[in-house]
Amino acid sequence: MRKIVWFLPAIAIPVVCLLLFSEQPSSESEVPIPQPFLPPVTLRSQIAPVTPTANAPHPPTSAKKPPQKVIAQKHLSKAKARRKKNKTTARPYTAPAIEIRVAVAQNVSSLAIASSTKANVTDGNRQSLELLSPGQSFQISASDSNILFQNWQVPSFLWIEPTEGGAVFVGNNWYRGKLLLIAQDNKLLAINYVDLEQYLLSVVGSEMSAAAPIEALKAQAVAARSYALVHTFRPANQWFDVTSGERHQAYKGIATEYDTTHQAVTETTGEVLSSQGGVVESLYAATQAIVDKAHKGAGMSQNGAYAYANQGYDYRQILGAYYPGVVIALLESKR
Repeated sequence: MRKIVWFLPAIAIPVVCLLLFSEQPSSESEVPIPQPFLPPVTLRSQIAPVTPTANAPHPPTSAKKPPQKVIAQKHLSKAKARRKKNKTTARPYTAPAIEIRVAVAQNVSSLAIASSTKANVTDGNRQSLELLSPGQSFQISASDSNILFQNWQVPSFLWIEPTEGGAVFVGNNWYRGKLLLIAQDNKLLAINYVDLEQYLLSVVGSEMSAAAPIEALKAQAVAARSYALVHTFRPANQWFDVTSGERHQAYKGIATEYDTTHQAVTETTGEVLSSQGGVVESLYAATQAIVDKAHKGAGMSQNGAYAYANQGYDYRQILGAYYPGVVIALLESKR
């Protein structure tokens, strides 16, 4: 991660659409892929709790004031007012649908692709080419900015879209959402288009042990959501918002989803760190030493979050300790 930046536009959700190009036939090959082919919703794992490592920073002693709770002001107060005005029409909060573009493979000559359910294969103009069967694997390669797939030679762009909430297999991992493949000369770029909340199910388990205390995981979920959202406004480049590695946030697909990461994301749905009406790029690292060195002390220590949670602090207090002066706000759909 980079030097901390405070990103302060009004919270508005951009809709990103790619309308690309099409066409033609040429090459086919099959490769094996891992078994079993399971829909992503069946892959949550149970885990046992663990304690933080011995070198984790100690939380404040009782002689010091505990960190102040970070509470939503602008958005939450509006929601509370609406509930008081008419309790009979109050509805549970639903986070707005926000799609994030994650580069899951870059500069590779070929990739194994599959889907856990039937999947539509379309060209850049969204013209249908083929319907993949569940569990079928295909090798896709690039040549002279064309994508070679089955009997097709498709200029530049190819979409793989699983049906019925299925998952797409790319290289070595299963991912939720859909996949855009781009031919760049003789190399491939693979971009996973995925809902922000679904993306976080994996990020939380990739960035922090899924066996961490739940309040630490919830703090991680809010920090990761804020960081990701900033990069939908300020993308890495024209093709994707973030990478799937340490350059941005670790994202390993369904393999790092657990019951605890689902709980952490669900119980903080739509919550982001905000300052002056904008979203904070909430940096974090494994230890306080790394935060101090890489971010000049501005950011969350994940080991420290463990320790705070084990001392009984909730995720709002943990975030308050590491991101002073900000509030937690709820994302709202643009009306």
